[in-house]
Amino acid sequence: ASSDGRSNHERDGFVEKIDLQEWAEYLAPLLPSAMATFMHLVLFPEKPHPPSRTAFDFPKPQGESTFFSSAASPLLFSFACLSRSLGGTWFRLYTSASDGLSFNRLQNALLGYDGPTLLIIQATNGGVFGAFTSSAWKESKDFYGNSDCFLYQLFPTTAVYRPSGNGSNFMYCNSRARSKGYDRQAHGIGFGGTVEMPRLFIAESFDGCVARSQDPTFEGGPLLPLTKSGGLQKNFEIDCLEVWGVGGEEVVAEALGARNRQREIQAANIRKARKVDKAAFLDDFRSGLIESKAFKYRDEIRGRADAAVDDRHKNAYVYEK
Repeated sequence: ASSDGRSNHERDGFVEKIDLQEWAEYLAPLLPSAMATFMHLVLFPEKPHPPSRTAFDFPKPQGESTFFSSAASPLLFSFACLSRSLGGTWFRLYTSASDGLSFNRLQNALLGYDGPTLLIIQATNGGVFGAFTSSAWKESKDFYGNSDCFLYQLFPTTAVYRPSGNGSNFMYCNSRARSKGYDRQAHGIGFGGTVEMPRLFIAESFDGCVARSQDPTFEGGPLLPLTKSGGLQKNFEIDCLEVWGVGGEEVVAEALGARNRQREIQAANIRKARKVDKAAFLDDFRSGLIESKAFKYRDEIRGRADAAVDDRHKNAYVYEK
């Protein structure tokens, strides 16, 4: 070691093996699997992967993406190293590029999808960040979800903020329509923080979106790029937003099936409500509880000095000039 307390490797610009191992285990736990799979393909291209080892599964997005210019995008590799759930088939649920910045469409894409999802946000300041969660989305005034989730920053630097164990405010989806705006809570999609101030928050209006650096549920650290002076940023504007269903082909197919079933139930309930409302209206009309506007107006006009009712034609009224 040198006089300043650093090892010779640190002074020479090298990284200690133990430091690299700790970094990989925390930030890219699937990196060893990726390296082993790569070496197997190079050295034994004709042989199947050993059953005793889990092969690295490179992501296969189904659908165009603003973030991935090709199927071999380095960003896909970065994601796949973060969690085993981010390998295999991805299905695009929402993209602002074609769906527009519409909260209704975003919410419709998420609600009922019973599988892990990955949100990718590109801010107008150039930062790329987002969240991963394994729980199904639902509309609620309260936080829900489980610890199989994390926040991340992917550009300009890579960082992962996993649950700290000090809180359980994992995910949040609350629209103004659910509460009519009377709950005094944040309306939109959030992760961490509180219902008044989520740590990562996509506002229903897409104005005033926030990415804070601290909260009790997730580990601390910036989601947005630092300012030129090295300060933290909090507010951001969305340049592009995508949501992907992840977890592999079987998981995605099952989650899409669950969403379709929920949509069919909702559509059936709407049809049933319309039939009930129509039947109730006709019953009330026949019983005399509801009169048509024409009949009501005819009764009101009778006796007026300046008008008369032509009873031979039900909707004919004769006015004096």
